[in-house]
Formats: sequence, structure tokens, C-alpha cells
Amino acid sequence: MRIALAALLLVLCGCAVTTDIRLVVEGSGTADQLTYTFPGEEERTLKNPDVPWQRVSARKGRVLVRLEGVRGELTCKIIINGRQVKTATSTSGAALSCDHSMAV
Repeated sequence: MRIALAALLLVLCGCAVTTDIRLVVEGSGTADQLTYTFPGEEERTLKNPDVPWQRVSARKGRVLVRLEGVRGELTCKIIINGRQVKTATSTSGAALSCDHSMAV
């Protein structure tokens, strides 16, 4: 009941709720290249990124993290408002990616 009342108050007052979007890569492996995208931003590519790696945004839309040239074990995660919505792990050396789309 309290949650419903709080949501109603947010709608009535016109207050916006901020979305916390986290892209995370962790593990004991390495990657030759890490590419990531947040809505409304240019795709970015990092060569030989340090792991663990993390970036944060608040824009809704499609988010993506992709790793190429993976050696060892790496895991990518997409976490929205503290809830993990996507995860993938690679130990084979194959490319690894996590992507998720949110309504705008």
C-alpha cells in the first residue's frame, strides 16, 4: 500500500525517478577490446581494458557491452536500479556481449 501511495504521489507532483544503469565487466580474464553504448551517446571502444570495469548512465533505451578477444573467464552484467537484468560469461575465448533495451 505504501509503495502504491508513493508512486501516486510521484505522478501527481510530476517528480521524475532517476534510472541507475550500470554496465559491469568482471572476472580473472582479459579482453583485447571492449565496446559499450548508452542511449544518446556515441559507441565507445577501449583497447585492452582493465578489469574489473564499470560505467554508469541514467538514460533509458538500448545499452550494450561487448568484449572481443576474451582470454580466461569474464562476465558482463547490466544492472538497472540495483537489479541484474542481463549477464553472460565467457571462458572459451569467444566474443562476449550483454545488451538490454528499456522503454523510453
